[in-house]
Amino acid sequence: MKAYNEYMNQIYVSDTLHQKILSYAGNAKPVRRPVISRRYAAAFACLIVAMLGIFTIPRVIRRSTVPLPDQSLPHEMMPSPVNNVNLPQPGKDKDAAEKTKNYTLIFNGASRQSSTDIAIPGHFWQELTEDELTAILHSLPDTFSITATANYRNDENGAALFNIDAHAVSTSGSKAYIQIAPGEVILDYILEGDVKTSNVLGTEVTAGYFESRRNSKGIRNVIYFASFKLSDVAYYVELGGEEAESEAFREEITELVGLLVQGGAADLVALSPVVPELRDDKLDLSAARTDVDYGAYLPAALPDGFVFEDARRFINQEQNELTAYWRKGMGYIDWRVMTLEEDDKTRITSLSDTQNYDLTLYPIPRADSVPNEIREIVDNPIFLSKELTLEAVKARTYEVSDSGDEPGPRMRFSVLYGEDILVEFNVKGASAEEMFEILQQIRE
Repeated sequence: MKAYNEYMNQIYVSDTLHQKILSYAGNAKPVRRPVISRRYAAAFACLIVAMLGIFTIPRVIRRSTVPLPDQSLPHEMMPSPVNNVNLPQPGKDKDAAEKTKNYTLIFNGASRQSSTDIAIPGHFWQELTEDELTAILHSLPDTFSITATANYRNDENGAALFNIDAHAVSTSGSKAYIQIAPGEVILDYILEGDVKTSNVLGTEVTAGYFESRRNSKGIRNVIYFASFKLSDVAYYVELGGEEAESEAFREEITELVGLLVQGGAADLVALSPVVPELRDDKLDLSAARTDVDYGAYLPAALPDGFVFEDARRFINQEQNELTAYWRKGMGYIDWRVMTLEEDDKTRITSLSDTQNYDLTLYPIPRADSVPNEIREIVDNPIFLSKELTLEAVKARTYEVSDSGDEPGPRMRFSVLYGEDILVEFNVKGASAEEMFEILQQIRE
């Protein structure tokens, strides 16, 4: 129910129009959620071609632009040209060419993508140093510009490596994604039927490809991928782009797999995790209200009928917040307290700038009525607590009729207390007068 309420609270338009917002608002800030999500397969949810890491594990969740099936990708998301990629090229590097004669990859067709969400208890991450990159990828950093992040889990037994996300960019701009993990990797694609493997310099490799549907311009995109093990270290490699470059992609991933196999297993012992401050605690209401940092910014009293459901104190390397949730039938109050960040400051508005917050100016569907340049602030404006008025709260209140849902006033906005305490909430089923009174009770 809570997930449904959070979702419905933010729906102003149809799914199709919502996708338009995402596809045209490439710089929109993501909503902060202390959630760890597995990324969906790198290039497609029909037509996603961005080569991203296998996780969007939160440093604040970043949402990729998702083009509609009849749209071309924005220019900045198109794959880089792959000709003259800085890998040993057949016919150019004689030693590499001789080695590649010893193996080929058999590419199995992938019929579907995996879409599992992954939760990593006590998740934290560290960027790999140059020495660590050499220990993990051996000579590969000599021919690629590589950035890599080690993802760790932390529990009562201490810190342990979950996986490494590496991005390798050649001098020509061609990009590849490499995942390395102890034991098993998380695969993006699912191969079904009679799967054939390849022998690469004595190592068994499972390779495949996934094709998108053609867009309105007749362009199809393809991703090539491969997985294998060296000792007890598992690898996953992926690259791709437009179907016209398929032959080059096959050559590149074949060479890349060969280089990784030749380099030998990653020395995972070389990693030195440093555990940062981490919290992910479920709290009762009393404990939440006594939280030393944010407890004073929870509401002292709730409108009639709202029942406390849960609270959570969450800290990782980029998030530090206290959340609480109350429910009344299909109504809810979702309350979030955090420290103001630099990026949030662009959403601070004065009451005189009604175009930044007054929803009566923007009829539903707001995807059509809100100008792109102020969409972010209109979606979630920040008011200074000392300036907040009942009229401003009423300007943020609206109602919509959803099938299977209860009617009720909805609102979403944030209030800044003092210089840096930000209170953000989503509400359904409480009046503007009730919410204004609650906000007035909070003392700076």
